[in-house]
Amino acid sequence: RSMADEPKFDTANCLSKWELVTVAEKGAIPAAEFLDACDAIISIFDCLGSGLGMVKKDMVGNVTHIRNNLSAFPPGVTLDVMVQKDIDDKVTQKDGTTAMSLLWLKRALQFLEQLLAQLTENKGMEVADAGRAAYANTLTQHHNFAVRQIFKVAMSAAPYRVDFMAKMGGPEEEILPKIALFTPKFAASLVVLEEYFVAQGLEKK
Repeated sequence: RSMADEPKFDTANCLSKWELVTVAEKGAIPAAEFLDACDAIISIFDCLGSGLGMVKKDMVGNVTHIRNNLSAFPPGVTLDVMVQKDIDDKVTQKDGTTAMSLLWLKRALQFLEQLLAQLTENKGMEVADAGRAAYANTLTQHHNFAVRQIFKVAMSAAPYRVDFMAKMGGPEEEILPKIALFTPKFAASLVVLEEYFVAQGLEKK
């Protein structure tokens, strides 16, 4: 097998990383473990085509910002403590803060979760259609007209379902059960983060 044939996504690594993320109420999620798990799942964009490269770049940037902010806190800090400092310092709207970075990271992860759910629940659905449905349910409300148009073009460049599964490492009979294993793990973090951001008035319901 050549490198080109190697799967671009390590489902086992992704699952093990998300299993280390303990989800507590009110956003009390361990920051370092959460960021490592985000790294693991972001690589799925390498299987989704270059059109969604902007989402991947955005997510990588937000993970980097939060990781850089970690150094100001003791080891084992949770995400809510980091965001609370931004709230206290009145910098939640500032780029590079944990509050702003985590808000957009959460939104992009919600898009990804929806995309995977669409693919899993709708046998035969193409990736582009799953992406459009996921986008309509998540990110579109946070984007202006110009960004929505870019997204529209990006989704039409998505790979065919069969090619996506191959990049993920096999036929969908093998891949879908693996996706079904790790998706609930990261979905659980998103539910908690969504509730936390809404409660803090940082996200619209």
